[in-house]
Amino acid sequence: MSSRLERRPLLSIVTGRCRGLLRARLQLGAGSLVGLLAGGALHPAALAAQNAPPVAASEERPRRAPVRTADGSFAVPTTCAGQPIRSVVVVTRPPFADKLPRQLEWARTTVRAAHANTRDVVVRRFLLFREGDACNEVQRAESERILRAQPYLVDARIGVFEEEADGVRLVVETRDDISLAFSPRLNSRAPVLRGLRLGELNLAGTATSVVFDWRDGLNYNDILGVRYTDHQFAGSRTILTIQGRRELYGQLLDLNIVRPYYTDLQRFAWLAQVGGTRGPQRFRRDTFPANGVTVRREYAQLGALVRSGPVGRLRLFGASMTREKERTDDALVLLGREGPLPDTILGPPLRYGGQHVVRVNALLGVRAIRFVRVQGFDALVGAQDIRVGFQLGVVAGRSLPLLGATDRDYFLSTNFYAGLGGQKWFAGVQTITEARQDRLRRQWNNVLTSGRAAWYFRPAVRQTTVVQSEWALGRRMQTPYQLWLGDPEGGILGHRRSEIGGARRAVLRAEQRLVIPTRFNVADVGLAGFAEAGRLWADGSVPYSKDTPWRGAVGVSLLAATPPRSRRLWRVDFAYPVGNDPRRVFEVRVTNLDRSRIFWVDPRDVEAARERTAPTSLFTWP
Repeated sequence: MSSRLERRPLLSIVTGRCRGLLRARLQLGAGSLVGLLAGGALHPAALAAQNAPPVAASEERPRRAPVRTADGSFAVPTTCAGQPIRSVVVVTRPPFADKLPRQLEWARTTVRAAHANTRDVVVRRFLLFREGDACNEVQRAESERILRAQPYLVDARIGVFEEEADGVRLVVETRDDISLAFSPRLNSRAPVLRGLRLGELNLAGTATSVVFDWRDGLNYNDILGVRYTDHQFAGSRTILTIQGRRELYGQLLDLNIVRPYYTDLQRFAWLAQVGGTRGPQRFRRDTFPANGVTVRREYAQLGALVRSGPVGRLRLFGASMTREKERTDDALVLLGREGPLPDTILGPPLRYGGQHVVRVNALLGVRAIRFVRVQGFDALVGAQDIRVGFQLGVVAGRSLPLLGATDRDYFLSTNFYAGLGGQKWFAGVQTITEARQDRLRRQWNNVLTSGRAAWYFRPAVRQTTVVQSEWALGRRMQTPYQLWLGDPEGGILGHRRSEIGGARRAVLRAEQRLVIPTRFNVADVGLAGFAEAGRLWADGSVPYSKDTPWRGAVGVSLLAATPPRSRRLWRVDFAYPVGNDPRRVFEVRVTNLDRSRIFWVDPRDVEAARERTAPTSLFTWP
């Protein structure tokens, strides 16, 4: 093409260009003419007018070099821009994909021999696209994020590569986490083994979890439990959870089927649940032995939501029907080392009237969220997707005289979240509040709120600073309820022997983490220094609750995540208590948790007092 133009006379070239520009103006409009004059290059339509072959876009721009894809082939990377998807390739990798040093290769061989990779069909069910669809960047990014949110995967990537006939090939690469659940409970005194958690978190690569739990109850019942979770029940993105557990002094049975909101592209979500619990609500009484009352609960719910609005700015509307029955024994029971005994020290703290209510609820939600992929925030090194924006879920219910229900009330629950930041820093807050109003007395009671605010700062690749606060508050409580400063989830270290209860709790924490480089490709390791402080306040509706001064703890932590970049973090905390609590004690605590999937989880001592049938899981969006 260029050699022909160079051999033609100048006048012929000018004449030809003018003729081509005129034809392009008539065919393509003024905008195309301006582009031709500014760029000095002919549009293919103008070249065709001169009976010259068009110059393809691939010949005008240098092609990107082919790269090796996850499936072992070589292809040219590109981006989704509406091209037809010719093929979708899924590559699943085991926990230790790379070779380890020779002296540790046995660990890699052992883990891979006992591990079953996540199946191809399991990964494909989470994808929002299929072969033959137009390649859409939003669907690609959301599919990648959904896969990354699964508890049995370390990470997921979806690459886009050029394919024949102007199409693309999508290569989905996932890496499994270690699926064996093994957590012994040890004691310095005989018997040394006091408990064991054992199970498989990705059974045969089917996204199914089966975990057994045992703990020595000493003079109480031994804890025996099993939890079964299918993350793709009936071959869909529906989660089925069945659990049964014999507690120290009671039991729990629960069946839960939920189609959660994985993405803004999803149209519907629904929930069905039925279950029951029986067990004591423990009351700490400072200088007296702890006692409690036995609480029995039965609950059931069925609800659904539908989405309205564009992606990133949606609204949710729905309804649910719920039933809850609660009965509290009047007799107090001593909960000491000798086992449950009748309490004859003090009289009953309060008489609880119980509850039997059937409600119809309106479900509303507003959301304006985008996701940012970050590393080293809640995980040591691993990747997670943080939510930037805000969301609000509301449950408003009214009782109905059905199925023998005797209560007449209104119920209101809200779940608010807001987040701001990016890969360098992030600030977020979440709070859940609920209350019920007796329609006869016209007074709000069982007012319960809790939440978390946190700030993450990552000044360097191997450093992370986390400052956070957590709070909980109960007022006018008509169900058994008491908070504890030594709670493993909502309290502080070094105060697990504290015997003071409260109605309100505030906890402040600060932590500085440092990732330590290692030449062994077995695990990510790190160190952390932390300080925390907390206190309690009393309320007349909470038995034996007292005000306490601020108490705290300082210490260091050993951190590890295996395999490398896993979001499941092993922690060994060494905490030295600070304050005037005579029951404070130096504490060593070992935990193994994945906190990257959800910004915050309600502490157990707060959750125990909440309505079982408030469908907050529908609003716990990823």
